[in-house]
Amino acid sequence: MVPKRPISDRFHAGLSGPRPETPLAAVIRDEVLASSRTGTAPDGTPCPCILFRDYMALCLYHPEYGYYRSGPARIGRGGDFYTSPLVGDVMGRVLAGYIERMAGERFGPDAAVDVIDWGGGTGRLAAAMLDAWEEAGVSRFRVTVVDSHPVHRRLAEEALAERIPAETARVADAEEADAADWSRRPAVIVANELLDAFPVRRLVRTGGRLREWGVRWDEQRARPAPCLTDCDDEALRAWLEDGARLLEGQTAEVCPDAEAWLRRLTARLGDALLILIDYGDETEELLAPHRMEGTLVCYRRHTVSDDPYAVPGEQDITAHVNFTRIREALTEAGWEELWRGTQKAFLAEHGALGLLREHAFTDPFHPAARRNRAVARLLVGDGMGELFKVNVFGLRRTRA
Repeated sequence: MVPKRPISDRFHAGLSGPRPETPLAAVIRDEVLASSRTGTAPDGTPCPCILFRDYMALCLYHPEYGYYRSGPARIGRGGDFYTSPLVGDVMGRVLAGYIERMAGERFGPDAAVDVIDWGGGTGRLAAAMLDAWEEAGVSRFRVTVVDSHPVHRRLAEEALAERIPAETARVADAEEADAADWSRRPAVIVANELLDAFPVRRLVRTGGRLREWGVRWDEQRARPAPCLTDCDDEALRAWLEDGARLLEGQTAEVCPDAEAWLRRLTARLGDALLILIDYGDETEELLAPHRMEGTLVCYRRHTVSDDPYAVPGEQDITAHVNFTRIREALTEAGWEELWRGTQKAFLAEHGALGLLREHAFTDPFHPAARRNRAVARLLVGDGMGELFKVNVFGLRRTRA
């Protein structure tokens, strides 16, 4: 049973029936009822609606009630899901070594480099990278942790408290980072589970037509509900009509927002590296016959759900990244692909096995034992190593 939260009377004035179950649900209701877009309910009746993409954006990024804008920390034991940087410091140390080598090759041996951990959460990944560089006597990197959640930023500031005064680390919100000019010196963008957090559009072929999933308001249940609406994006229609094709009854997600963000980011960079780490696949796999319902899932309290309409603003909503489309967008913007593979292959190829240590300690919480377990979990553990992909791109503005 989902606990009810109090709703301000201003959200419910003049309306009959049950109250929406979260404050954000009331906002969504008002958005839907004010929309000029028309959808088709399951019983065939017309209804006002918004695109699923707009619904997901409200759920995740509404300034007052959005999942990534409010509430407690969303990652870790007390949150809703784990990420690779929370499995010890292995990912951070491997990335630190890889970034150091690639920066030497791409930017030269001496240039100061900005490392932007975009969507960096509580700063665990940044701290692990900085630890590795400091132990190696490397001082050319300054790390910026970017996150939209105020609690995450506060925790990142605590994790980097000793480094912020020394100006080897800082914490910024997404709006500040989006407006910044990163072209003044070489930059490395690390986007670990960032692209999967952008809102997606959901397309479906039904009755021989390409349509799009929308969101209506179910007054009887006082909650959002799905409906169908017309797809008015000609680029998406062309992609699914002339190239990739959906089967009858098949749904697929696509994320123009992530592609547009990468293009905007490119315009603010000089020489740069981009490291994308996320769950996802190629178009051929994502549109395969065994994926009739798409890849959209929700996470709340470490439980997976397939109902994105429940408790709006209080659960994560995410979908697999289409790396084929991401690669095409980056190539068109001038990026060069440098590496592509599974997270497991990336970690194994770039130093994770070198972090294993022989030891005779019987304490399972000894640092050596904990790191060995972390390496094992990331390489052979719960499937994250194969599900997650790493894609590395390079951008050159200057020529040697």
